[in-house]
Amino acid sequence: MERRILHVDIDAFLASVEQLRDPMLLGRPVAVGTGVVASRSYEAKARGVQTAMPLHEALRRCPELVVREGDARLAERYRQKVAEVLRRFTPVVEVCSLDDFYADLTGAPWLVQQALDGATTSESERSLVSLCRDVRAQVREQTGLSIAQGLGSTRTVARLATTKAKPGGICEVAAGGELDFLADFPIEAVPGLGPKSAELLMQVGVTTVRELWAVDRELLRQSFGARGEDIWHRCRGLDAAPVVATPTLRSISRETSFEPRVDADSQQQPFLRSMLAYLLDRAASELRRQNLLARTVQVRLRHVDGVSGERSRSLPESIDRTDAFMLTASALLDELLVRRVLVRLVGVTLSSLTPPRPSQGSLFGDAGAARQRLFAAVDAVRARHGFGALVVGGATGLLGLLPAGKHGFRLRTPSLTK
Repeated sequence: MERRILHVDIDAFLASVEQLRDPMLLGRPVAVGTGVVASRSYEAKARGVQTAMPLHEALRRCPELVVREGDARLAERYRQKVAEVLRRFTPVVEVCSLDDFYADLTGAPWLVQQALDGATTSESERSLVSLCRDVRAQVREQTGLSIAQGLGSTRTVARLATTKAKPGGICEVAAGGELDFLADFPIEAVPGLGPKSAELLMQVGVTTVRELWAVDRELLRQSFGARGEDIWHRCRGLDAAPVVATPTLRSISRETSFEPRVDADSQQQPFLRSMLAYLLDRAASELRRQNLLARTVQVRLRHVDGVSGERSRSLPESIDRTDAFMLTASALLDELLVRRVLVRLVGVTLSSLTPPRPSQGSLFGDAGAARQRLFAAVDAVRARHGFGALVVGGATGLLGLLPAGKHGFRLRTPSLTK
């Protein structure tokens, strides 16, 4: 069966997230980073700004450049949404890095087969471009992000096809056309061929993939070991490395850290309890968004002297209610707060995850069902207006103590996800 691998790359990911967060930045040159450019918008690229460039040099080239530190927590949420869209088309989705994904579209889901069967008269005309257009449209609708997509028979071909598709396009390499497509790429573009290996090959006059084909297979093996064999296959579009589905969630964790000697309030028990409530609210919201239930709650602390502690407890049944989780988490926090040492980190984890199952209702009403409807309403408001639109439960104790925005409280540690 002919392999069909899709590679997806989010265009100017971190910079695009900043532009989505602040629409005033749309159309302006934006860079994200501290010290060096981690991501830049295409407007910044057009003015000579490149990734990994020192920020002072980027500002010299583009004085009107808007520099932001970025929000790893927000970026992670956008990345998860893109992965969710891809999983609607195939269950085999590999999340490779911050902004790129592989999906194996070989032979299975009915959406893929439908795309293959539509308007084709011969094997050579079978194309998945229409399916990629659907992927692109759904990602844009769900996130506002632009993606580039490459289609090919191997990971290498698909990834290099994406470079031809940027920004926002689709490039499909038909079966049998791999060699023609790869021939004129510079050798440093071949995935897995590192800078040192590329430099060694260029020293002997090998600069393109076409020229690399002339290098003897055994010579590559002797020069680069086992990696030489891999290079030989990759440059011919023959690599058979599979797409490995990123494991499904086994737990959902949220945590943040403090600078205790600066954040005096962070050492007060009411503040720690409110912070725990906020972290738990975020974890439980993600649990419901994933349509899962959890049975085990774990709370952890880390002190400034490096000593950590954690406690966990399993509930009688799997649930998704923030208030019920908090009753258990609060008791666990009390068990942990026994040392008279400053706290540097607090975190919570929900585990023993299971999908919902049909359950027997109550004849005379069910208070738990009413709470579930309440949290569903809260989730709906946040989905439309941002997580910060509502502050519930014990997390209200953070109001006035921490800066807040559309996406919630601004924590000292930018990422909540572990």
